[in-house]
Amino acid sequence: MNQRRGGKELAERIDRFLFADLLVAVILGVLAFGTVEPWSLLIFQLNALLGGLMLAARYALSPEVSQWRLAFSLPLWLLLGVALLQLAPLDVVRLLPSAVAGVDGAAPPESLSPELLRAPTITRDGQATREAAMKLLSLAIYLMTGLHVLSATRRRRLAIRILAGFGLAISLLAIAQRLTWNGRIYWLRAVSPNVAPYGPYANYNHFAGLVEMLFPLALARMLFSRCAVEERLFLGLATTLMIAAGIFSLSRGGMLATGAQIVLFGLLSAISRRRGTASSLPAHNPLLPALILAGALVIAIQVGYEPLLQRFGTVRQGADERSLTTRIEYWKASWRMFLDHPVAGVGLGAFPTIYPRYGTSSARHERLEQAHNDYLQLLTDAGILGGGIGVLAIGLLLREVWRRWRHWESLQADERAVFIGAAVAIAGLLIHSLVDFNLQIAANALLFSFIVSLVVSPAEEQKKAIT
Repeated sequence: MNQRRGGKELAERIDRFLFADLLVAVILGVLAFGTVEPWSLLIFQLNALLGGLMLAARYALSPEVSQWRLAFSLPLWLLLGVALLQLAPLDVVRLLPSAVAGVDGAAPPESLSPELLRAPTITRDGQATREAAMKLLSLAIYLMTGLHVLSATRRRRLAIRILAGFGLAISLLAIAQRLTWNGRIYWLRAVSPNVAPYGPYANYNHFAGLVEMLFPLALARMLFSRCAVEERLFLGLATTLMIAAGIFSLSRGGMLATGAQIVLFGLLSAISRRRGTASSLPAHNPLLPALILAGALVIAIQVGYEPLLQRFGTVRQGADERSLTTRIEYWKASWRMFLDHPVAGVGLGAFPTIYPRYGTSSARHERLEQAHNDYLQLLTDAGILGGGIGVLAIGLLLREVWRRWRHWESLQADERAVFIGAAVAIAGLLIHSLVDFNLQIAANALLFSFIVSLVVSPAEEQKKAIT
């Protein structure tokens, strides 16, 4: 009996460690410039391996595990399998002729060098694919950890409060840094004049992706949970400043996604009110999201009227706007790349290596690293195999969201807030992914997996009601 009690206590300590480690990894990943440099990626991966060992020890102590819940990590494991296939020393021309020879066995593009055609693997850049495989392995472990530890109501509530506070702090930092810009991130780290940094990121679009995932968690808790007035005011302030910072980032993809999220919040608030599940909540009003957006716009205009005016002025250029025309060029070239390698792609992470043979980059002195469309890049890097895995991942998410929505009335107020906040956050990033590459950034991909865990892992006391 004492041995069993001791094992249970040890398992609980491991769970607390895993939760704290995951939350710290999410926050530090953002602060480490989005975790895009070798040193930060190494720490990211080593920490994931440590978490994987701790998670294995946890399951050894108490083998009860929801296999259905952990199945949501399957797409990442399948994509890792595709990476291993791409790295395998295969006779590519014989086994997968379309991967090298082109569609329907047509002659390969003349621009492909003999060295590429003699490649012993499917991937066109073995080192890049190995690095992508390590990132996928790390994300799969982090996702499994989140699926395991985020079913506790207390942890879910604490995580949202901490992330709301972090979002508030990082938004204030980003705005202050933009207003006092000296060419250095954190006023310390010099960056290339050819990049457009904002906050801790070298690309303002990635900061916009960050706040798209953070502010819905805070706004949903303010609207749908039964929290104290002080906390509600804090959440309202955090939400307003996060949206303002996102607007001030000047990311039009981010503004589009944020606008769609506010509309979603308004619709969900109205539906919830009609169902009578939130009429007693003091902050529950379908117009409140629009009022918060208006407040954020006022703040953004006050601190950056001229940049915003110039940014919105480019919309009048329509299809001739430079950012749009260059993206269309990237997408056309990427589509040709996919058509030449339809089955297994050019290799995960190999996009920048082979892209120059299909198109050019508008960036000065730099090669194009991403397709600026996460869905299209999944096709270029992993072909139809990767596209199928992407469809599976979105299908699993949609099924779970629908399952939770059907049992809306049976959910407690706090659980409704977590569900709506996480679902709207996921929707926002999936919209933004149509024109950018947030999911290629390790810190944003980790936060996305954390939020997926919130949707997929219902609180312990709600499981029977949902199932």
